[in-house]
Amino acid sequence: MDWLMRLQAEPDDPGLRRGLAAWMAADSDHARAWAQAERTWALIGTVPPAHWVSTGNPATRKTPPARRRLPWPAGLGPVRLGLAGAALAASLMLMVNADTLARLRADQTTGAGELRSVTLADGSMVHLGPRSAIATEDGPGRRGVRLLAGEAFFEVKPNPARPFVVAADGLAVTVVGTAFDVRLGPAAVTVSVKSGVVTVRHDGGPPAEERLGAGQRLTVDHAGGRTVRGELAPGDVATWREGYLFVDNATVAEVVDELRRYQPGWILLESDQLAKRRVTGLYDLRQPERALQAIVQPHGGRLRTLTPFLHVLSMP
Repeated sequence: MDWLMRLQAEPDDPGLRRGLAAWMAADSDHARAWAQAERTWALIGTVPPAHWVSTGNPATRKTPPARRRLPWPAGLGPVRLGLAGAALAASLMLMVNADTLARLRADQTTGAGELRSVTLADGSMVHLGPRSAIATEDGPGRRGVRLLAGEAFFEVKPNPARPFVVAADGLAVTVVGTAFDVRLGPAAVTVSVKSGVVTVRHDGGPPAEERLGAGQRLTVDHAGGRTVRGELAPGDVATWREGYLFVDNATVAEVVDELRRYQPGWILLESDQLAKRRVTGLYDLRQPERALQAIVQPHGGRLRTLTPFLHVLSMP
């Protein structure tokens, strides 16, 4: 996926193409990984340019066929649609309440698919993802932001005398000067570091602090405070800022939850079996409907668009 993003940025760089060819020739696993990346990219409707290094697989050069729109999609008749509508209404009430509470407490907010960059009083930058909300907290000996909803990428101006603290659901991320991402999800808070060093402390966890450097990630479960460390390329931190979502062995439910922030309206995942399947890929956030199609298709799932604001994912 790193190669794919580099080629998207500089498709005419011959040195880059030679480097990819050498990398593919070094290991058969590399060639298989590149084929998977091409398939993912083709599924969301982007055909790799002819001068890219290709595996020769015709499937990687096809765009998805046009879907036929049905008045009553197969498997979702009036009764099931009514039940889905009731569930949607209940979900809407919860979403509106949570969103209203966050916005009442927030200094800055974003809507579905909206990105915004905010310069704080000390010169630090906060890049807000869609459906996100923050409240600034500034004092004599401390700078900071409280993440109330969604996701934000921080570029902090160094100041050892006034550490910068990001608070998110009991998690405190403390830095002097660095660049990192914090995502407040429904099940966990995730901190990913692009550069510099941060320390992370959780109210419900052990007293010891976790220290993260560039290319490291920490996920803290909301319910029990369980922590999971991981690694990723620093360049893969906050790829949403460039319009891409990179996921590695995530469940379909987790990816769908992320895409809900980019798609106006609602996405219903009605199959528990499909929700638990795992995916790895790079998806175009500027085309969330095609990204949904690319996520479920390899597992035999279906995407049905009932209106521009209601999408249903299911198994046949």
